[in-house]
Amino acid sequence: MKYELQPQSAVLDNNGLTISPGWAVVYNVDAKGEFLQATYQYLPTGVGLPANAYLDAPKSVKDNQAIIHNGQQWTYPKDLRGTIIYSTETGAETTMQEVGEIPDGFTTSKPTSEFDSWDGKKWQLDVSKQHQYEVNQASAKKNQLITDATAQISYLQDAVESEIASKQEKQLLAEWKKYRVLVNRIDIEQAPNIDWPNNPNN
Repeated sequence: MKYELQPQSAVLDNNGLTISPGWAVVYNVDAKGEFLQATYQYLPTGVGLPANAYLDAPKSVKDNQAIIHNGQQWTYPKDLRGTIIYSTETGAETTMQEVGEIPDGFTTSKPTSEFDSWDGKKWQLDVSKQHQYEVNQASAKKNQLITDATAQISYLQDAVESEIASKQEKQLLAEWKKYRVLVNRIDIEQAPNIDWPNNPNN
């Protein structure tokens, strides 16, 4: 034929080697098998397809699907990459990075508070977890208040025992001691419903 009006197509044998040179539409994938793009590739006689390339075309998919070649055929798993998911154990937020379904132990449902627990279907406020947090906060506050009061009492006690305390310092010593007793009597299990005493400096 004098003129070739169409590019000659390559012909491959059953072993994947070119027996008739020409052009082929090649479907390229990345190292994980995910489809990248279709390209025209010239195949000389005796060569096969380049690595990570296939002749059979994948089908078009929806936005929430991926195109993956598993080495044997094209597959079309769910693609939820970029979706925010939450650990059903800790409630910690993370982002889907891999193709596929939401992994076990995660949900797209966001907990409404740091005290929520997953009941298998939805988040539920874990009252005991919330209370324990409030008790821990109260315990830390109580210890700090006692430490502060003890520092004040130590200073004022030194002044009194050295017989250089002023009348005001003697009065403050009594008030700080009373305050420390009141703080020590605080039942942290009543958190958050605790009426903290005012220290003598307020």
